[in-house]
Amino acid sequence: MRVLVAPDKFKGSLSAAEAAQLIGRGISMALPDAQITLKPIADGGEGTVDAFLEAGATEHTAQVHGPLPDQGRVSARWATMGDTAVIELAQASGLHLVPAELDRSDGGHPTPEQALAANTRGVGELIRLALDEGYRSLVIGIGGSASTDGGFGCITELGLRVVDAQDHVISDVRDLDRISRERTSVGVRFDTAELDPRLAETAIVIASDVTAPLVGSHGAAQVFGPQKGADADAVVTLEDRLAFWGSLLEHETGTEVRNVEGAGAAGGFSAPLIALRLAEVRSGGDEIADLLGISDAFAHTDVVVVGEGSLDEQSLQGKGPVQLARSAAAAGATVVAIAGRSTLDEAQQAQVGIRRLATLVDRAGSPERAMRDAAALLPQVAEEVFATLDAQR
Repeated sequence: MRVLVAPDKFKGSLSAAEAAQLIGRGISMALPDAQITLKPIADGGEGTVDAFLEAGATEHTAQVHGPLPDQGRVSARWATMGDTAVIELAQASGLHLVPAELDRSDGGHPTPEQALAANTRGVGELIRLALDEGYRSLVIGIGGSASTDGGFGCITELGLRVVDAQDHVISDVRDLDRISRERTSVGVRFDTAELDPRLAETAIVIASDVTAPLVGSHGAAQVFGPQKGADADAVVTLEDRLAFWGSLLEHETGTEVRNVEGAGAAGGFSAPLIALRLAEVRSGGDEIADLLGISDAFAHTDVVVVGEGSLDEQSLQGKGPVQLARSAAAAGATVVAIAGRSTLDEAQQAQVGIRRLATLVDRAGSPERAMRDAAALLPQVAEEVFATLDAQR
């Protein structure tokens, strides 16, 4: 039996690479003669760089600005494979980078002040570094962000100047809040004279599994703001910020962004790149699977194993494991899903091509034990599944 093991991370427990190794171990115990290929995946979120490194990409490290203005620099990893540079937003502007000493007041979550201040300047620095190294094909994975700055920090780091009516350059995204609040937006404009000209000759793909628009009840601020520390007042401020910023982008470029599907991912990161026609947003799972050669392997595989920490209704909206399951099933492979937990019913599983689903929670008896003992449980569950699997193509 030929088995392709391609899980995403089990968040809070195992990286995608660790999960792949443990699943492979369990399969080997059940089927010693199985031909097992490990291809850990990512869907554009945290772990994207690691997925490429597992596939043989070259690792690079840079010191860039972290997500908070007064934070200083953080060490960010990025990768190159062939003529493509791979950048992971979370490496420079990730929620996990919010300094611990600043966010202890409510038991460990970011504060509203941090949610308002967080920015993507460091991602712009990584993009510029890749351009400096001569790369003109970029893939940017944008999950796990701390910011809701609408990509302001990134695009201004790359040379766009946002100028107010008094010809002052706006350099802090929080100044957009003040302008919006004081209704002094008349005369605010873009100056593109210093926008890095290399961007126009670079193919930039934003890999994302989130389809949220920039604003509205399903947008960046209202859906994801609370996860980043925003209380009710901060959510209102962030919504107003993105509405103003989106309107300004549309006015200055003539390109619609506020209601574009996916423009709200990672706090609206892609909005200015879309407006300036410098990038396109694609499904993170599909894009990364293609770049890693996973899609090409389906034709030579009997069973594809997908998985992540939680398979649920949100997974059906474009998460990497579900996208992979659909593609593998369409290619004729038997699809097995192994997850930490799952709320998908049999009809939903069948809809995305999953033939067999097993969870760590079912074996552990509780979510707490499933997370705590994931490394021990995962090979056991994989062994049990493959001991009884009928996988005829």
